Amino acid sequence: MQTKLTSTLCLLLCVLFFSSCVATSGIENTNSISSSEGILGKKATYAWYQPKLTAASAYAPGFNADLHQHLLQAIEEELQRKGYTKTTVNPDMLVAYDVSVSVPDAMDKPELYGPGFGYSYAYMTGYRYSYGNAELPGYRAVDLFKQGTLIVDVINPKSKQLLWRGWTEGAIKNFDAGYSKVKSQVQEIVNRMPGTAQP
Repeated sequence: MQTKLTSTLCLLLCVLFFSSCVATSGIENTNSISSSEGILGKKATYAWYQPKLTAASAYAPGFNADLHQHLLQAIEEELQRKGYTKTTVNPDMLVAYDVSVSVPDAMDKPELYGPGFGYSYAYMTGYRYSYGNAELPGYRAVDLFKQGTLIVDVINPKSKQLLWRGWTEGAIKNFDAGYSKVKSQVQEIVNRMPGTAQP
């Protein structure tokens, strides 16, 4: 009887162990890279890197235009919470977002994108980014992230070089994600921005 109970207990422990491994293997991984420690804390205002579209939006099947609006709203709200003020005149920094998307063969053409970008949700939304990466350690092109990775970039408005990048691997698994899901993912990324804005 005791042997049977011991065997049952071992089996239950094994089941719990493996199920926890499966559950944690999909945990989203949020990271960031920066050109200079604390540099964002010296900034106070921001604007969108590309406030107007350079091409018509074109969404592939399964993608929703609402995601773009959710991302814009969530990023602006989180930057405001962090102490940054949106402006249209001489911003201290520029902001852009991206969501990595698997590249369809028909769209895998370098001439369609700025250097280091590639097919992405921003591409479908009509944005064509062209800022540089300033050779940041740990930098990789957008199309080298797995599908669904949400990326927030901060760019120097004068040099058009990347100052800071934060991302969460696989954050946007569902391209019809509602606002609350998007906001929670954006918050995870913006929380990694060093310091708060200085007036």
